Amino acid sequence: MERQILAARWVFPVEGPPLERAIVEVEGSRIAAVYQGEHPRAVDLGNTALIPGLVNTHTHLEFSQLESPLGPTKPFAAWIRSIMKSRFTCTVPAGQRIQQGIEESLKAGTTCLGEIATSSESLQLLSADDRKPSAVVFRECLGFTPDRIEKQQQIAADYLQLGTDLELSDAVGLGISPHAPYSVNPDLYLNLVQQARDQGVPAAVHLAETEDELEFLTQKSGPFVDLLAELGLWDPQILRDGMRLYDYLAPLAELTSALAVHGNYFGDAEIEFLKQAPQISVVYCPRTHHYFGHRPHPWLTLISQGINVALGTDSRASNPDLSLWKELQFLREQFPNVSTDLILECGTLAGARALELSDRLGSLTVGKRADLALIRLTDDLVSDTGGAHLLNSRSYVSRVMLNGVWIN
Repeated sequence: MERQILAARWVFPVEGPPLERAIVEVEGSRIAAVYQGEHPRAVDLGNTALIPGLVNTHTHLEFSQLESPLGPTKPFAAWIRSIMKSRFTCTVPAGQRIQQGIEESLKAGTTCLGEIATSSESLQLLSADDRKPSAVVFRECLGFTPDRIEKQQQIAADYLQLGTDLELSDAVGLGISPHAPYSVNPDLYLNLVQQARDQGVPAAVHLAETEDELEFLTQKSGPFVDLLAELGLWDPQILRDGMRLYDYLAPLAELTSALAVHGNYFGDAEIEFLKQAPQISVVYCPRTHHYFGHRPHPWLTLISQGINVALGTDSRASNPDLSLWKELQFLREQFPNVSTDLILECGTLAGARALELSDRLGSLTVGKRADLALIRLTDDLVSDTGGAHLLNSRSYVSRVMLNGVWIN
């Protein structure tokens, strides 16, 4: 088996400082060596940077056919209505939409996905061959009224059994996603989390996404009540008095891994809880957060408290594309004083940790999968630091390696 020996202007291992004029050696599907220096047989990649393949910890590939985000954005419930309309009126087959999203993600340097799925098609497509990103595919479950509980539990059970029947490789894992407090009955929520715990799979839930959600939980009022009433689903007895975000976070701490997606409105109490529950990661979707005009996200506060913060694109219903690379560049633009190393870690190793995959991907470490993104750097920047080059607005993903094979 011939080794690939790759020389780049910069190499960003993530688990270690950036290396200038460095080498990455790949043997088969694994990283064999990473070091600063030269090699007589190295393929010179020019003015480029090698980084780990990006980890998009939260997306909904079923909306990948959308050419622009949906509106209106306020109130959020109005956007939910647009989502429902798009889902029910779309004529593009689900498999085609999902495949389109997979291809777009790979082209943009994403080699691992945290996918929220409303059918088995994402799972089947992502597990079809080894030229797809690795993934954890979470089956979304919704049902606010008690009559939906049994059916949704069965959907989750059937999905987990399907994973067994498909004999998945270790590149694709399963999870369950109780959608959100306003769309999942509290008893169903607890039952689904218990199913995840019993089956040893992760869970992902949209939490603290909007201020309307907080009003819904604590006061049983607001736009979500109006939406549920419009759909004939509202019953004030379903939510017990005094509910809060803690009631949704606490059960997740019983899992080996859970994603609290968005977390736009986590406050001091939630942050204090998350500090004691390292198995719960927060997934920040920067451009989606910006699209909805939320108050500043607490991602830096969370990280400073030792909480794992990963990144996601959400879907094309709230984002112009599925490029996690552009999420990193957006963070650089919005937070110029935050180190490139930290931003890159959020888009790679932190996502791998969130999905319980950090032992096999997320950094350029000997023995891990050879999933790489090759970044073409600008030629006219004068700086001694790789960080100044990497997330420049004109840098772009030029090639992607998946399992040791260049795929584009």
